[in-house]
Amino acid sequence: MVSVRVPEFLPSRNGFQFTNSWPSEPNYTLDLLGQQVTLGNASMGLCGGMAYTVNDLYQTRLLPPAATTNPAEGTPLFNYIVARLTNSFDPADVTHYLSWIQMSDGDDFFGHGLAWHEITEEWPLIMQDLNSGVPAALGLVAGQQPPVLGFLSGISNLGSCHQVLAWGYDLNGSDLTIHVYDPDYLGDDNTISLNIGNPTQATPIAVSNNAPGRYRGFFRTNYQYRDPRTPVSGAFIETVVTSPGITTGGPIPGLPSAAPAVG
Repeated sequence: MVSVRVPEFLPSRNGFQFTNSWPSEPNYTLDLLGQQVTLGNASMGLCGGMAYTVNDLYQTRLLPPAATTNPAEGTPLFNYIVARLTNSFDPADVTHYLSWIQMSDGDDFFGHGLAWHEITEEWPLIMQDLNSGVPAALGLVAGQQPPVLGFLSGISNLGSCHQVLAWGYDLNGSDLTIHVYDPDYLGDDNTISLNIGNPTQATPIAVSNNAPGRYRGFFRTNYQYRDPRTPVSGAFIETVVTSPGITTGGPIPGLPSAAPAVG
């Protein structure tokens, strides 16, 4: 069995010590095919912003703030997470979600299915990140819509999709377990499991703390590193939020202090 872990990373230490549970806050927007689309609000989750912020902090060799309660709306940390949430829904990733929402689970008459893209295209990219000692941001796809028309109707499924941060994996033959920081849950035992031996066949994934079939697949999102100590902005539907950067819990023990510009 091959076991890989990102050095000195554990969700219980490098992840936020609060979960993805927020009061109702303003909606945020996506630019989809040139149209401004409103999607949910903070009460539906800021998982992408949390995962991206944790990745930013790790790659800057810093621990997150020690707070165990969610930051209030308008604070630097809240605004930073919201801005990074907006970044996590860039046009390439939104297209990725919507394309996969329309796909069959396995190969069919029209071409490769979701499992083939996940196993032969996405997993090697994720594995490369983890083998290089870098966490990998993942998008989990939920829902299914018919081809073509589903590109529009699939917008309704975007709020049910999820984002996590992979920090290790175990590969035993074709049985793969990916260890993830899941913003919805505290602890170090959150995982995604599947068998990668038959990419042309429908391949269910098991995501810890979720019912079977809740998520259909995962892909490596278009994460780009940002220094969390520097200003950032992101668009809510009503306004643009800005953050001057965030304070942290200090350096990660056992890692060099220099921040590599990777991701």
